[in-house]
Amino acid sequence: MWLKNFVKRIIYKERSSSKAYISYMRNKGAKIGDRVTIFSPRTTDIDMTRPWLIDIGNDVQITAGVTLLTHGYDWAVLKGVYGEILGSGGGIQIGNNVFIGMKTTILKGVHVGNNVIIGANSLVNKDIPNNCVVAGNPARVIMPLDKYYEKRKAAQYQEAEELVKLYREHYGKEADESSLHEFFWLFTTGDTELPECWEKMMKLVGNEEYSYEKFRKNTPLYNNMNEFLKSVR
Repeated sequence: MWLKNFVKRIIYKERSSSKAYISYMRNKGAKIGDRVTIFSPRTTDIDMTRPWLIDIGNDVQITAGVTLLTHGYDWAVLKGVYGEILGSGGGIQIGNNVFIGMKTTILKGVHVGNNVIIGANSLVNKDIPNNCVVAGNPARVIMPLDKYYEKRKAAQYQEAEELVKLYREHYGKEADESSLHEFFWLFTTGDTELPECWEKMMKLVGNEEYSYEKFRKNTPLYNNMNEFLKSVR
Protein backbone atom coordinates (compact mmCIF):
# COMPACT_ATOMS: atom_id res chain seq x y z
CA MET A 1 0.00 0.00 0.00
CA TRP A 2 2.81 2.43 0.88
CA LEU A 3 4.37 1.87 -2.55
CA LYS A 4 1.08 2.60 -4.28
CA ASN A 5 0.64 5.82 -2.31
CA PHE A 6 4.25 6.80 -3.03
CA VAL A 7 3.73 6.36 -6.76
CA LYS A 8 0.52 8.37 -6.61
CA ARG A 9 2.34 11.22 -4.87
CA ILE A 10 5.02 11.20 -7.57
CA ILE A 11 2.55 11.16 -10.46
CA TYR A 12 -0.29 13.33 -9.16
CA LYS A 13 1.67 15.54 -6.72
CA GLU A 14 -0.68 17.83 -4.78
CA ARG A 15 -3.68 16.02 -6.26
CA SER A 16 -2.61 12.60 -5.02
CA SER A 17 -5.05 12.69 -2.08
CA SER A 18 -7.56 14.88 -0.30
CA LYS A 19 -5.05 15.62 2.45
CA ALA A 20 -2.32 16.60 -0.03
CA TYR A 21 -4.64 18.84 -2.05
CA ILE A 22 -5.93 20.64 1.03
CA SER A 23 -2.40 21.12 2.35
CA TYR A 24 -1.35 22.56 -1.01
CA MET A 25 -4.22 25.06 -1.03
CA ARG A 26 -3.59 26.12 2.55
CA ASN A 27 0.06 26.72 1.74
CA LYS A 28 -1.01 28.90 -1.19
CA GLY A 29 -3.20 31.01 1.08
CA ALA A 30 -6.68 29.47 0.91
CA LYS A 31 -8.61 29.27 4.17
CA ILE A 32 -9.85 25.71 4.77
CA GLY A 33 -11.35 24.38 7.99
CA ASP A 34 -11.20 21.02 9.74
CA ARG A 35 -12.52 17.67 8.51
CA VAL A 36 -12.87 18.83 4.90
CA THR A 37 -12.84 16.02 2.35
CA ILE A 38 -12.16 16.36 -1.38
CA PHE A 39 -13.16 12.93 -2.65
CA SER A 40 -11.63 13.20 -6.12
CA PRO A 41 -8.78 15.76 -6.17
CA ARG A 42 -7.85 14.91 -9.76
CA THR A 43 -11.30 15.87 -11.07
CA THR A 44 -11.90 18.81 -8.72
CA ASP A 45 -10.99 22.28 -9.98
CA ILE A 46 -10.58 24.90 -7.26
CA ASP A 47 -9.49 28.24 -8.72
CA MET A 48 -6.11 29.11 -7.22
CA THR A 49 -5.38 32.21 -9.30
CA ARG A 50 -6.17 34.22 -6.15
CA PRO A 51 -6.11 31.67 -3.31
CA TRP A 52 -7.04 34.22 -0.65
CA LEU A 53 -10.51 34.37 -2.24
CA ILE A 54 -11.25 30.77 -1.17
CA ASP A 55 -12.79 30.31 2.29
CA ILE A 56 -14.08 26.82 3.15
CA GLY A 57 -15.48 26.02 6.60
CA ASN A 58 -15.47 22.85 8.70
CA ASP A 59 -17.00 19.49 7.72
CA VAL A 60 -17.35 20.25 4.02
CA GLN A 61 -17.68 17.31 1.60
CA ILE A 62 -16.58 18.09 -1.97
CA THR A 63 -17.40 15.31 -4.44
CA ALA A 64 -16.01 14.50 -7.90
CA GLY A 65 -15.99 17.08 -10.67
CA VAL A 66 -16.73 20.13 -8.51
CA THR A 67 -15.47 23.54 -9.71
CA LEU A 68 -14.99 26.63 -7.54
CA LEU A 69 -14.36 29.62 -9.80
CA THR A 70 -13.19 32.94 -8.34
CA HIS A 71 -12.65 34.79 -11.63
CA GLY A 72 -13.93 35.01 -15.18
CA TYR A 73 -12.27 35.57 -18.55
CA ASP A 74 -15.40 36.58 -20.41
CA TRP A 75 -13.97 40.10 -20.55
CA ALA A 76 -11.65 38.85 -23.32
CA VAL A 77 -14.57 39.20 -25.74
CA LEU A 78 -15.34 42.70 -24.47
CA LYS A 79 -11.68 43.64 -24.87
CA GLY A 80 -11.84 42.45 -28.47
CA VAL A 81 -14.73 44.81 -29.17
CA TYR A 82 -14.12 47.76 -26.84
CA GLY A 83 -10.39 47.51 -26.15
CA GLU A 84 -10.80 47.72 -22.38
CA ILE A 85 -9.62 45.26 -19.76
CA LEU A 86 -12.42 44.76 -17.26
CA GLY A 87 -11.29 42.99 -14.07
CA SER A 88 -13.19 39.95 -12.86
CA GLY A 89 -12.87 38.40 -9.41
CA GLY A 90 -14.84 37.52 -6.30
CA GLY A 91 -14.46 35.45 -3.17
CA ILE A 92 -16.19 32.14 -2.54
CA GLN A 93 -17.18 31.43 1.04
CA ILE A 94 -18.54 28.02 2.03
CA GLY A 95 -19.92 27.58 5.53
CA ASN A 96 -19.78 24.65 7.93
CA ASN A 97 -21.37 21.24 7.36
CA VAL A 98 -21.88 21.49 3.60
CA PHE A 99 -22.21 18.75 0.97
CA ILE A 100 -21.40 19.71 -2.63
CA GLY A 101 -22.76 17.21 -5.15
CA MET A 102 -20.88 15.88 -8.16
CA LYS A 103 -20.06 18.22 -11.08
CA THR A 104 -21.38 21.29 -9.29
CA THR A 105 -19.96 24.69 -10.25
CA ILE A 106 -19.86 27.56 -7.75
CA LEU A 107 -19.16 30.96 -9.30
CA LYS A 108 -17.26 33.98 -7.99
CA GLY A 109 -18.78 36.09 -5.26
CA VAL A 110 -21.03 33.33 -3.89
CA HIS A 111 -21.48 32.72 -0.17
CA VAL A 112 -22.86 29.30 0.84
CA GLY A 113 -24.40 29.10 4.31
CA ASN A 114 -24.11 26.46 7.02
CA ASN A 115 -25.85 23.07 6.91
CA VAL A 116 -26.42 23.08 3.15
CA ILE A 117 -26.85 20.24 0.66
CA ILE A 118 -26.09 21.12 -2.98
CA GLY A 119 -27.42 18.62 -5.52
CA ALA A 120 -25.30 17.17 -8.33
CA ASN A 121 -24.77 19.18 -11.54
CA SER A 122 -25.85 22.42 -9.92
CA LEU A 123 -24.71 25.86 -11.06
CA VAL A 124 -24.52 28.07 -7.99
CA ASN A 125 -24.45 31.72 -9.09
CA LYS A 126 -25.96 33.41 -6.05
CA ASP A 127 -25.79 33.17 -2.27
CA ILE A 128 -27.31 30.18 -0.50
CA PRO A 129 -28.88 30.64 2.96
CA ASN A 130 -28.34 28.38 5.97
CA ASN A 131 -30.20 25.10 6.51
CA CYS A 132 -31.49 24.23 3.06
CA VAL A 133 -31.22 21.92 0.05
CA VAL A 134 -30.50 23.48 -3.35
CA ALA A 135 -30.20 22.07 -6.87
CA GLY A 136 -30.50 23.03 -10.51
CA ASN A 137 -29.02 25.24 -13.22
CA PRO A 138 -29.13 27.86 -11.91
CA ALA A 139 -29.41 26.42 -8.41
CA ARG A 140 -32.46 27.27 -6.35
CA VAL A 141 -33.69 26.31 -2.91
CA ILE A 142 -35.64 23.06 -3.17
CA MET A 143 -36.67 22.72 0.48
CA PRO A 144 -35.55 23.61 4.00
CA LEU A 145 -33.20 21.17 5.69
CA ASP A 146 -35.74 20.04 8.30
CA LYS A 147 -38.18 18.99 5.58
CA TYR A 148 -35.43 17.07 3.79
CA TYR A 149 -34.55 15.39 7.08
CA GLU A 150 -38.09 14.05 7.43
CA LYS A 151 -38.11 12.97 3.78
CA ARG A 152 -34.88 11.00 4.21
CA LYS A 153 -36.07 9.34 7.43
CA ALA A 154 -39.20 8.18 5.62
CA ALA A 155 -37.32 6.87 2.58
CA GLN A 156 -34.39 5.03 4.11
CA TYR A 157 -36.17 1.75 4.96
CA GLN A 158 -37.32 1.30 1.36
CA GLU A 159 -33.79 2.04 0.16
CA ALA A 160 -32.26 -0.40 2.66
CA GLU A 161 -34.68 -3.09 1.53
CA GLU A 162 -33.77 -2.55 -2.12
CA LEU A 163 -30.07 -2.59 -1.25
CA VAL A 164 -30.44 -5.99 0.44
CA LYS A 165 -32.38 -7.48 -2.48
CA LEU A 166 -29.82 -6.30 -5.03
CA TYR A 167 -26.93 -7.49 -2.83
CA ARG A 168 -28.46 -10.98 -2.66
CA GLU A 169 -29.05 -10.99 -6.40
CA HIS A 170 -25.52 -9.85 -7.20
CA TYR A 171 -23.50 -11.89 -4.69
CA GLY A 172 -25.81 -14.84 -4.00
CA LYS A 173 -25.52 -14.35 -0.23
CA GLU A 174 -26.88 -12.26 2.62
CA ALA A 175 -25.95 -8.62 3.07
CA ASP A 176 -23.36 -8.00 5.79
CA GLU A 177 -22.60 -5.23 8.27
CA SER A 178 -20.34 -3.39 5.84
CA SER A 179 -22.91 -3.26 3.05
CA LEU A 180 -25.47 -1.81 5.50
CA HIS A 181 -23.06 0.60 7.18
CA GLU A 182 -25.29 3.65 6.52
CA PHE A 183 -28.54 1.98 7.60
CA PHE A 184 -27.75 0.42 10.98
CA TRP A 185 -29.94 2.88 12.94
CA LEU A 186 -32.94 1.03 11.46
CA PHE A 187 -32.17 -2.11 13.45
CA THR A 188 -29.72 -1.24 16.22
CA THR A 189 -30.33 0.08 19.73
CA GLY A 190 -28.09 2.50 21.56
CA ASP A 191 -26.79 -0.13 24.00
CA THR A 192 -25.38 -2.35 21.22
CA GLU A 193 -21.63 -2.71 20.70
CA LEU A 194 -20.97 -1.47 17.19
CA PRO A 195 -18.66 -3.06 14.62
CA GLU A 196 -15.82 -0.90 13.33
CA CYS A 197 -17.55 0.02 10.06
CA TRP A 198 -20.55 1.41 11.99
CA GLU A 199 -18.37 3.23 14.52
CA LYS A 200 -16.68 4.96 11.60
CA MET A 201 -20.03 6.40 10.54
CA MET A 202 -20.64 7.75 14.05
CA LYS A 203 -17.36 9.68 13.91
CA LEU A 204 -18.18 11.60 10.73
CA VAL A 205 -18.53 15.42 10.63
CA GLY A 206 -16.99 15.92 14.05
CA ASN A 207 -20.06 15.36 16.25
CA GLU A 208 -19.50 11.83 17.53
CA GLU A 209 -20.69 12.59 21.08
CA TYR A 210 -23.92 14.14 19.84
CA SER A 211 -24.56 11.17 17.53
CA TYR A 212 -24.10 8.73 20.41
CA GLU A 213 -26.41 10.83 22.59
CA LYS A 214 -29.12 10.58 19.92
CA PHE A 215 -28.29 6.92 19.28
CA ARG A 216 -28.91 5.99 22.93
CA LYS A 217 -32.47 7.27 22.45
CA ASN A 218 -32.91 5.47 19.14
CA THR A 219 -36.01 3.28 18.80
CA PRO A 220 -35.33 1.11 15.75
CA LEU A 221 -37.92 -0.61 13.60
CA TYR A 222 -36.22 -3.97 14.26
CA ASN A 223 -34.39 -5.46 17.23
CA ASN A 224 -31.29 -6.44 15.27
CA MET A 225 -29.88 -6.81 11.77
CA ASN A 226 -30.92 -10.45 11.37
CA GLU A 227 -34.52 -9.59 12.15
CA PHE A 228 -34.41 -6.85 9.53
CA LEU A 229 -32.88 -9.16 6.93
CA LYS A 230 -35.56 -11.79 7.55
CA SER A 231 -38.20 -9.17 6.90
CA VAL A 232 -36.86 -8.48 3.43
CA ARG A 233 -38.37 -10.88 0.94
